[in-house]
Amino acid sequence: MKVQATNLSQSIDAIIAGAGSLLPELLLAGFFLLLVTLDLFKSRTIKQLLPWLALTGLFSVFILQILGGYTSGGVQFLNLLRSDGLARYGGMLFSAAGIFTILLTLQSKSLEQLKEGRGEYYALILMLVLGLNLMAKSINLLMVFLAIEVVSIASYILTLTLKQEKRAVEAGLKYILYGTLSAGVMLYGMSFFYGFTGSLNYTEGTFWQALLQSDYLLVTIAAILIFAGFFFKISAAPFHFWVPDVYQGAPMPIVALFSTGPKMAGIIVILRFVAAFADPAVAAYFDDVLLFLGIAALVTLVIGNFTALWQKTPRRLMAYSSVSHAGFLLMALMAFGTNYTSSVLFYLSVLLFMNYGIFLFLQISEENFGTHKLEHFTGLGHKLPYLGVMALLYLLSLTGLPPLAGFMGKLLIFSNVWEAYTSSGQTLLLILLVAGVLLTGVALFYYIRIPYYLFLKRNLTQENLVISLSNKLLLAFFALPLLVLFFKPDLLLHYIEKLLAQTL
Repeated sequence: MKVQATNLSQSIDAIIAGAGSLLPELLLAGFFLLLVTLDLFKSRTIKQLLPWLALTGLFSVFILQILGGYTSGGVQFLNLLRSDGLARYGGMLFSAAGIFTILLTLQSKSLEQLKEGRGEYYALILMLVLGLNLMAKSINLLMVFLAIEVVSIASYILTLTLKQEKRAVEAGLKYILYGTLSAGVMLYGMSFFYGFTGSLNYTEGTFWQALLQSDYLLVTIAAILIFAGFFFKISAAPFHFWVPDVYQGAPMPIVALFSTGPKMAGIIVILRFVAAFADPAVAAYFDDVLLFLGIAALVTLVIGNFTALWQKTPRRLMAYSSVSHAGFLLMALMAFGTNYTSSVLFYLSVLLFMNYGIFLFLQISEENFGTHKLEHFTGLGHKLPYLGVMALLYLLSLTGLPPLAGFMGKLLIFSNVWEAYTSSGQTLLLILLVAGVLLTGVALFYYIRIPYYLFLKRNLTQENLVISLSNKLLLAFFALPLLVLFFKPDLLLHYIEKLLAQTL
């Protein structure tokens, strides 16, 4: 009895010691409960305060992540979570994504007319950001699974926000089916790893050493099964089938969130997972897994870019654009032996502004001018030059052309892959590099279709088209970092490297 009491006391002390590292998540959970509670009231004033309360919560967490100081030296929470520099920077990106999502929601006419579930909508955004934070901090396979499921459950419900629309219901059902399948496959692979090692902490050297002593074929299969779950979150092939339907059926602010938040968190989880492959002995043992990752990156790039060429609606075009970006990020993770982590985080930061900017443009165009197909953009650039120029900036940055930060993001990734190839001589890296460069050219063909309709086609209508000042300011806000980070990428890269120096 005394031993049990002593163990319980030690566990409680350990929880209290590591609780500081969970301060951002506890703050998000508190605002989540506040929003759900306030939504029970029928007061019109309270309903109008809900988005501002959600913004307050997310902004508070964003500032808290920047300031740091809520944990000492990456304290681990019961060997489940690690609050280090990588997790902190991820938390900043997730909080920013949540803030941007609510800003887009406040500009959305379809969501403004939402009569039921307004509080739930904003609360679920906070819940999703909370899950993303936990994904970035997780160093335990079971914790990774639970964090992914928190994100998935919130995502399923948010997809069904406009449940009166048939396409939203169809998208939600497909998302749930694909999500449960990938979660089951991933959990099955994790159970194998636990059986081989007797541990769930995949950041420990002993974990990987135990795998090196296990049956090669079974370990390889288990690793591939785990990556299947990760690929679902980052929308990489062959687990990308949910993407076009969800992008077509979900509200535009939620689509923007799905194109950034889960992808960023999934990449951070994979970053922690493949860190062990920097050890030559581990990399040699997992050569087939690395081959699988390389082929998956190549297939994702090819499918994403070539399928986007045939799309006739802007939502589905951006869906396959998101798949292609997952391919570039997977390619970046193959550059072992280089400083690829800072390049990946820089790319994710740029992707955040590019995607929210282009989805705001699509939301304005769709809700104000009925542009549900690419040809509906005809002449819109002549009628609204400011809107057209902003769209051109975002699309050129998504392509990876100067003078925009998308070019710097891809240049950093290509440089890392080339450096890894010259040091290792692996043919797969050269193939990925050549494919990435060539497919950037292919991307220009489908991205440029929107400016083609905006500026090179004439619309003879005499209708006076206007957009609100708030939309204009928001478009400029998303575009400004893309210009600044092209000319001064060191501003962000130095900050990222400083934070990563805190990573254990």
